[in-house]
Amino acid sequence: MAIIIGSGALFLGALDFSINVNLPRFRSELGETLISVQLIIIMYHGARSGTGFVAGGIADRFGIKWPLVAGIVLYTVAVGLISLQDSLTPIVALRIPQGIGVAILFTLAPALVARAFGPSRRGAALGVTLGAMGLGTFAGTLGGGFLGQEIGWQAIFWARIPIGIALLIAASVGLNGHLAKPVKGRANQRFDLPGSVTLFAALLIFVLAMSFARVEGWLSPLPLALFAVTIVLGFIFAKGKQSGRFTIFPSGLTKFAGFKSGTASNLLLTVASFVMWFLFPFYVADVMGRSGLTLGALLALMAGMNFAGSGLAGWLADRIGDRPVTFAGTIITAVGLVLAGSSGSNPTMTTVVTATAVLGLGFGMHQAAVYALTLRGTPSEHAGATSAALTVSQTIGTVLSIALITTILNWQQSSNGATFYEAYRFSYYVAAVIAVISGLVVLRQRSKRR
Repeated sequence: MAIIIGSGALFLGALDFSINVNLPRFRSELGETLISVQLIIIMYHGARSGTGFVAGGIADRFGIKWPLVAGIVLYTVAVGLISLQDSLTPIVALRIPQGIGVAILFTLAPALVARAFGPSRRGAALGVTLGAMGLGTFAGTLGGGFLGQEIGWQAIFWARIPIGIALLIAASVGLNGHLAKPVKGRANQRFDLPGSVTLFAALLIFVLAMSFARVEGWLSPLPLALFAVTIVLGFIFAKGKQSGRFTIFPSGLTKFAGFKSGTASNLLLTVASFVMWFLFPFYVADVMGRSGLTLGALLALMAGMNFAGSGLAGWLADRIGDRPVTFAGTIITAVGLVLAGSSGSNPTMTTVVTATAVLGLGFGMHQAAVYALTLRGTPSEHAGATSAALTVSQTIGTVLSIALITTILNWQQSSNGATFYEAYRFSYYVAAVIAVISGLVVLRQRSKRR
């Protein structure tokens, strides 16, 4: 039951990749620019980044069931309301509660599976569960391309409501026993509300600072002010944790085997690979001249390979180790990025299909293996907090990817006079280098332990 509900939660959350397929449609139908329409993604991931540790802390103290149910409800209500909007501002505003809801889903689903299975079987169990994210991405991209083109972008939101209701019923009825109860000895502990609010605000404002820096310039007053507020909040949180007043981030969490290298590798590979979700759609539309349905099919192929890679990596990680499989995933991803970036300004469909398939396989392998690496050595009572760290690293990596890569793209076009494709190719090569670094982080940590 843990795998079924966990897989359902990740599947529902991953359907949001239908947004990326429809970015060109949002731009044209809402009368917005490429930069402004990115706010749909940025605010969503900003809310995700601030929620992960709060959701994990609540689940570790009060049980997974009711926080997970709350996340499903919040997500489902938000997508229903978004489907009724016809302008950018309310859509961006409603993406905040949707982001909070999906952060709960993405944090508690792996934690649920980690609690249900012992360390020796976590790799395979997480591989199957995370494979559902690949299936959700597959359905979201392929279905999102079709719904957006044939019905309208609103359909990619309201189509998720029945799935959310079904998952809500399954979680309410099926989560019982020790999986629904708080960690032993923690039920009577106070919940760290001040620390939670401080950490949420720090991460959210940090994401906003990066986002506005990309739009207005890194040295503009607004992003500098937001970065300053982030530093102040970070200092307050660090002092509170040091004094023992803030307990939302458990002491000793970073000492668990695989935690530091796993979260660092997860962040870096997200920075590298997310270019396929916010830059690739414009390459397909503007350079290749293809429709949203074609883009959906390409991204669905990548998601399908993601699913295959997750299942394979989970099985391999239990047998040959988490680190070698994690490293292999990063190298395959880097190869896919190089292939995608060098496809050309008039590419053949075979070249583009090969690049997306290779990249999808590599990312899927890395995702399952890095979750196994990070969660395998974590005691079950800290599964929520550890899973939250992975969620936060992924969401910050997503926004950092948008901020960094679009800055590089704009710099290449404005300062060096590059065409869109030339800037696109350079950006992908930078992403490939970051992917390799994300693999070296894991190997370097292993060497240190020796």
